[in-house]
Amino acid sequence: MKPWHVIIYCVAALLGFSIVTVYSTDMTTSGSCGSGYQSIKHIVWIGISSLLLMVMSKIDYHYLQKLSIPLLVVSFILLVLVLVPGIGTVTNGARRWIRLNRVLGIQPSEFAKLAMLIFIASYLAKNQGRMSQFIFGFVIPMGVAVVISALVLKEPDFGTAVFIAILSLILLMIGGTGMIYVIFAAMAVTPCIHKMLFDVPFRKIRLLVFLDPWKDPSGAGYQIIQSWIALGSGGLTGLGLGSSRQKLFFLPESNSDFIFTIIGEEFGFLGASLVIGLFLLLVWHGLKIVHAAKDVFGFFLGLGITVMFGLQAILNIAVVSGVLPTKGIPLPFVSSGGSSLLFSMIGVGILVNIARQSSLPETINVPAEKVELSENKLSSISPLKV
Repeated sequence: MKPWHVIIYCVAALLGFSIVTVYSTDMTTSGSCGSGYQSIKHIVWIGISSLLLMVMSKIDYHYLQKLSIPLLVVSFILLVLVLVPGIGTVTNGARRWIRLNRVLGIQPSEFAKLAMLIFIASYLAKNQGRMSQFIFGFVIPMGVAVVISALVLKEPDFGTAVFIAILSLILLMIGGTGMIYVIFAAMAVTPCIHKMLFDVPFRKIRLLVFLDPWKDPSGAGYQIIQSWIALGSGGLTGLGLGSSRQKLFFLPESNSDFIFTIIGEEFGFLGASLVIGLFLLLVWHGLKIVHAAKDVFGFFLGLGITVMFGLQAILNIAVVSGVLPTKGIPLPFVSSGGSSLLFSMIGVGILVNIARQSSLPETINVPAEKVELSENKLSSISPLKV
């Protein structure tokens, strides 16, 4: 079985978990089972995203290299526009959405993730010989990542901003940038990160409560405690589809950022392990596609997309299980949310296209002069006499 076939099957299975779990959580706000607004919207987004996956799997990914700068510029413009009152929509105290209506909207930070990956992959492909240099190998690409991350941070969305910076840094390190630059940069930004964490009250509270949620069980520690209760209630095989108790207005964001918790409660340890196994399979076969890529751009683009899926899944599961402080990071293909699903599916389409391009036989271009020469030589050879 080809690696991209396995990836499609993994994504389909994750979408299956997503549909039934979003439907289950939607029953708490829906007047009748299956008629909830959130479930219908989620299925519509899955349909749109699946169509874009098929389109991107057919379009040669090399076109993205030519569009890397325009895509980055568009993402920059969208990140600026979302900060403008009247254009960006405020939800839970953050201005992260540009909405056309109740159903259609875009989260620019999700687009920025993919745009940055394409830019970094293109930059690495064009500057392989200069990646050991400080300016070309670190300052320019990382400077672009910092600008994009800073705009995301203004929404504010600290988690996504750090995610974009880390993802860019991983690609640059694999691409050959000097480790000494990374070490000194990390030392330089440490005071800034400390200031952003401890000088902003709600981030400081989240960090302190992470160490001991029971100090504020009805306040800042409430969500992670409810998540633990849900995961613990699931046991080995779960309470059964639709039988989650924590979704009954106890656990906030149960259909989006904390959907893995509901999976653990309703499908148990076995169901949660299956979801983790699907992500491991997806990443493993994504790396197989990356290994078989025939050009530098395809290698780094595929690697970036694969690492993005794996890292985002790790962070989401770590947050809902209390290993990391609470932060809104969606679980790819599973959490409800149009933008996250849309750009994740586009990423899968690109990965499939890289695999298909890599499996095509290489064509050998023979110069015309050599062809004429070969024909002349053949004509000069007399037929063999028997």
